[in-house]
Amino acid sequence: MAPTVTTAPAASGVVVFSPGVTGDMKAARSIDFGLPALPSLPGLASHEQLAPVSRPSLSKRFPRNVVVMAAGEPAAPIAANAELTEFINALKQEWDRIEDKYAVTTLAVAASLGMWSAGGVVSAIDRLPVIPGLMETVGIGYSGWFAYRNLLFKPDREAFFAKVREVYEDIISG
Repeated sequence: MAPTVTTAPAASGVVVFSPGVTGDMKAARSIDFGLPALPSLPGLASHEQLAPVSRPSLSKRFPRNVVVMAAGEPAAPIAANAELTEFINALKQEWDRIEDKYAVTTLAVAASLGMWSAGGVVSAIDRLPVIPGLMETVGIGYSGWFAYRNLLFKPDREAFFAKVREVYEDIISG
């Protein structure tokens, strides 16, 4: 029989949850979904074997006896992860091949500042009272127009997908 979690009144009038106690009391569950209580893990001390926690009688806190046990294998260190090491080495090789590192660094910083400022502009627009609703309406209208023009009818859909494939091929080959 699986151990159950039951409630037992303590001397101070506070309800104490004790696993493994059997009796006439109904099994306690946090939300009472009718699920069975979980069995205790092997190697863990039961509630009766743990040292009791003394609390003042006026306190409304429950005593907490917590035991933590790691299960499974420990996580692999970063150096042992072959994919990450391979990615870092490839990144180093690409960085070494770049001739103008100053220009690439400047471009990366400019892109980061541009993204940060664009986020600030969007955040400022979002705080205005009417603009977010208007932008949402424009977005819904454009999405409907796009679907009507490119996706609803078969000839339009085929032309749209042909154009997407053409752009994809241009990007891949170029």
